[in-house]
Amino acid sequence: MTAYLAVDVGGSHIACARVRSGTIEGRREIRLAAPTTLAAVLPVLEAHLTALHGSELAAGVSIAFPGLVDPRSGRVVSTPAGKFEDAVGFDFSGWASERLSLPVRLEVDGRMALLGEHHYGALRDADDAVLLSLGTGIGSAALMQGAVVRGRSGHASVLGGHLTVAIDGPTCLCGNVGCAEALASSWALPRLIAALPRRGALHDLAATNLKAVFDLARGGDEGAVAVRGGCLAAWAAAALNLVHAYDATRVLVTGGAAAAPEVVPFIQAHLRHHAWCLGEPPLVLRGALGAEAALLAATPLWETHRDQL
Repeated sequence: MTAYLAVDVGGSHIACARVRSGTIEGRREIRLAAPTTLAAVLPVLEAHLTALHGSELAAGVSIAFPGLVDPRSGRVVSTPAGKFEDAVGFDFSGWASERLSLPVRLEVDGRMALLGEHHYGALRDADDAVLLSLGTGIGSAALMQGAVVRGRSGHASVLGGHLTVAIDGPTCLCGNVGCAEALASSWALPRLIAALPRRGALHDLAATNLKAVFDLARGGDEGAVAVRGGCLAAWAAAALNLVHAYDATRVLVTGGAAAAPEVVPFIQAHLRHHAWCLGEPPLVLRGALGAEAALLAATPLWETHRDQL
């Protein structure tokens, strides 16, 4: 069995690993200052990957990146505001060849998480599924008849957070109006809290995040209950849009907010009542592999889905 090096670029850290057929043989992590640049972390990343390479050389590198990428050219097309903006147009193939003597494949992080879960995690028995990742932003990906959905430019299925769920909603960072991400993500929380009619516990939090909102809501805080309700409704609407668009039989919910016990049952109930599909509504599941999903996807990206690029 062939070994590969894998990189998962996140907002607060970069994980890198040596993987082999569903097993992580070694793992390292780079903590990130905010904001940061690709140029600042490349030397550290190179050192970690070189150490993970070992005496038995890996066959290639996979990079899961949070933004829009062109999988064919191996270049980043667009990044979220303030995140690795210098990565746009960067020649990852040239860098990996020169510094690591390895070929590289670049893919959207949500799509890599979906690949990992499909081959080794919660979606092993499903060939038609969508992923909805809930956290700082909202990511997505889709699988149809066992094939990853990429589309003409490689951007198909990954913009689930920017599906319109409220036509009179706020303007999103992307420029669209009423995106799910503008209504229900960590970066949107300050605006959601500021819009509450009365001051409450949410206004006094030292660090505002989705976990804190859900914790306060369970304690009955009125403002937190309202924000939680809006988030759940937006996530459920986004999931339904993805189901209708990609004819999925499974909805996989991942990311930090997916751990809240309210999330999966709420989305499942929404699909049960509103999904227009043959037979039973899609089953909503929580991801099984957590932060390792995108790393483990290196093997299927190189070996199973190479002909889909």
